[in-house]
Amino acid sequence: MDIMKTSFQRCQKVLNIFLVSCFGVTLLYGVVPAVNGIMTGTKMYPFPGKFPFNPDDYFVLIYGGEVATVAVSAWNNGAMDCLFTKHTVIATTLFRILRKKIKDLHYNTNEGERPLENRIKHCVRYYNEIIKYVSAIENIFAYGILVQFMCSAIVICLTGFQLLVVASESGQSGLLVVYLFCMMFQLVLYCWYGHMLMEESNRITEACYAINWHEMKIGQQKMLITIMERAKKPIALKALGIFRLNLSTLMTILRSSYSYFAVLQQIYRK
Repeated sequence: MDIMKTSFQRCQKVLNIFLVSCFGVTLLYGVVPAVNGIMTGTKMYPFPGKFPFNPDDYFVLIYGGEVATVAVSAWNNGAMDCLFTKHTVIATTLFRILRKKIKDLHYNTNEGERPLENRIKHCVRYYNEIIKYVSAIENIFAYGILVQFMCSAIVICLTGFQLLVVASESGQSGLLVVYLFCMMFQLVLYCWYGHMLMEESNRITEACYAINWHEMKIGQQKMLITIMERAKKPIALKALGIFRLNLSTLMTILRSSYSYFAVLQQIYRK
């Protein structure tokens, strides 16, 4: 419980930064158009749209509705991102606890053969339950992660391009910077904690080899080998089985976003 509590405290600090950025985006979407409208003497909306009536007659109602839509969207997406992150942290912490259980398997002649064998079997069952838990996380969030990653490259690219086009004195540049930070932070959450999960699962083999296995019985050594053989295949979360959530995927998405951005920049200059 102490290990789990420490992991959640560290995770919550990171999520608080993300939630503050989401709140900042929502706030700026509501404030920036209103300020620009006052400065220019026109009625400006957070999002342009076509209406079968004159929207200026219902300016307050439409403006409030658009801001509320942004707030609800940010709340729902932020909640799902936090939920996924915390589940991933739980799985990562369970692997850390499993490593500690394995390191505590020091052979003790006073303990007897059966108690030690039962403890090794407990580690095997514990390992299997963690694998099932990670599989459940992947099955629940697979479609959402895939859509998120496909959209992230496009959104980051277009937001960066808008920063080149929008005038800095309009206030839109500050909104776009905060929005770009929020989108990149969201992407980092998935890839960073997915990478941490994969790295923690890779350390199981090291934990098995670090104990005094040479003093154990042959049957007990075989059970350790079973754990080590399974640990050769790292536990990694995947977006619908297409790509893994790790830092390599993060860099691939960022490189793709920059490539799209460079193409748009060249077209805009011409």
